[in-house]
Amino acid sequence: MKHWQSVRAVILPAAIAFIMLALLMGLQSQARYKVGAVAAAIPYHSRELSDAGLVDSLTDLPLHLKISRADYDEGALTLDIKLSDPPETAAEVYEDIASIMSFTFEGTDNVQQLYLRVVAIDRWGGKRYMLLASNMNKDAWDLRNAEALTQLENGDVPPSIAAALNLTFTNLWVKQFSSP
Repeated sequence: MKHWQSVRAVILPAAIAFIMLALLMGLQSQARYKVGAVAAAIPYHSRELSDAGLVDSLTDLPLHLKISRADYDEGALTLDIKLSDPPETAAEVYEDIASIMSFTFEGTDNVQQLYLRVVAIDRWGGKRYMLLASNMNKDAWDLRNAEALTQLENGDVPPSIAAALNLTFTNLWVKQFSSP
């Protein structure tokens, strides 16, 4: 009988320790799971555009064209987007212009002016040719004009939309994209 008392004296604390250890390991794995679910560095999403975050902000835009130049200076965003070789369609260019304008005036709080140019770059000489330009102010921005721009199928923009978005077309644009 004394033998069972000594075995019970060892087994009972061992069983309690085993149960406590299992509970602690369960809590530790839950705590580890919770810690693992939290990002180590939470990115700061700001609607304020700056030179420091300009590239990061613009890389998230789903564009057909590539951005060849970007600059932000005291409320003014300057962007050059370039046609590739072979060039995109006019509809793709219009979609990109609408996306950039929407991002600029709806996705940011501190951009008041957008200077946008569509350029073609001569692949042999590197010379830049401007095809289209826009100088748009946030006060004149209307999302309906950008939506109308994305609905166009050919290179011809109605004068009312061109005036509202302050689009200027060069002869190179007309030669490349206007319907005959």
